[in-house]
Amino acid sequence: ATAYYTSSERGSKGWIAYECIDWDGLYSDEVRDPSDEPVQLKWKEKSDIQVAGMIAFYILTKGKHPFGAPIHQLINLHDGNPVSLSKLSDPVAKDLLSQMLAQELDERPYVEQALKHPYFLSSEDQMKFLEALGNEREIKSFKGDPNCAVSGELDNRDPSKPRSSLLLNDWKAVIDPDDLNTFCAGGHTPPSSFDGSRYTHCLRFIRNVRQHWGDKRPPPQLKAMGKATSLDEYFLQKFPTLPLVVHQIIRKHPDWKTRPSLKEFFPVINRRAGPDAD
Repeated sequence: ATAYYTSSERGSKGWIAYECIDWDGLYSDEVRDPSDEPVQLKWKEKSDIQVAGMIAFYILTKGKHPFGAPIHQLINLHDGNPVSLSKLSDPVAKDLLSQMLAQELDERPYVEQALKHPYFLSSEDQMKFLEALGNEREIKSFKGDPNCAVSGELDNRDPSKPRSSLLLNDWKAVIDPDDLNTFCAGGHTPPSSFDGSRYTHCLRFIRNVRQHWGDKRPPPQLKAMGKATSLDEYFLQKFPTLPLVVHQIIRKHPDWKTRPSLKEFFPVINRRAGPDAD
């Protein structure tokens, strides 16, 4: 006679979401009776997000698994430890995948939210995001709002909550002085008014340039365009991680995510009506 082990797990071994695995069965030393009803494991919409994160990592690393070698994958998945994420050199991709691979469903994004991550945004949309934040009242204040946690982190005001190491200490240092003068020419804010250590000033600077660059006729020539073919590409060339860091900061403040100018970048998804909702 042949005994078959029946399981409701969905997916190929090593490519199954955490909540779709019968962990009690894996950690039990009892042999399950083949006549028993299979354990009912509920698939969730965000189960596909975690598996998509695994596949995306496999593609980006040309064949590696985020939870390590096959012999360790289940243990690392159980422990919520994507040990191979450190192999990714792109901090933007790493940030997105760290959310997609999260063990807790609430920490994973819906697909609509994942597609609004800086990794998927065009250079124009990333700059629109920064410009939108640069228009917020707390960011506009050149003196700084002492009660605003977002501007405080951007400006590195609290030593106990240091700004991300992905940002340079002096943002003005990466812009050619002649280009800085060109950007500010004809405006109300001279280059000397911007503090290179404060990224609220950087966002305000980007906002000013994007909103008024079209007023300059003909458009001035910049010295340090590099490979950039547009103003948005120029700024991303200078500040490649700024959209990511700003995104990370805003994610920590739900009240900011729902502001009229920012909510398009942080869609609120509510699909809790169905039995398999997250």
